[in-house]
Amino acid sequence: METTAVDRAQLGRIFNALPESYVVVDRARVIVAATDSFLASTGSSRERILGVDIVSAFPDNPDDPEANGTTVLRNAISSVVETGEEAAVQPVRYDMEEADGSFETRYWQPSFLPVFSADGRVEFVLHGADDVTARILADQA
Repeated sequence: METTAVDRAQLGRIFNALPESYVVVDRARVIVAATDSFLASTGSSRERILGVDIVSAFPDNPDDPEANGTTVLRNAISSVVETGEEAAVQPVRYDMEEADGSFETRYWQPSFLPVFSADGRVEFVLHGADDVTARILADQA
């Protein structure tokens, strides 16, 4: 059986097509890639978020004084970059901004995994974001 090498463009298409909701950020928290599933679940577009700090791309709901999603993101990504270890985070409320500027209540189960460079340092963080809103709201009811 012959093995075929995958080029960069093909690898990008494979990543984008993953059914899971992932975004890749660099050490400075700048978004460098996102799966189609991530874009669909957050109501975003690549044009709007690529090259943008993830905290700026997904701000906290200003009408919620207890909103802490950006703090969770910032701390978890910093932890992964500093330690080279996965950051385990409990489900978090992180409302999504709608096109009209309003915010929709959302709950996420985040994950944060290091992606190492050839020299062994953390080069990127793979951030998974599973939308668990339905489950959380059902538990609260």
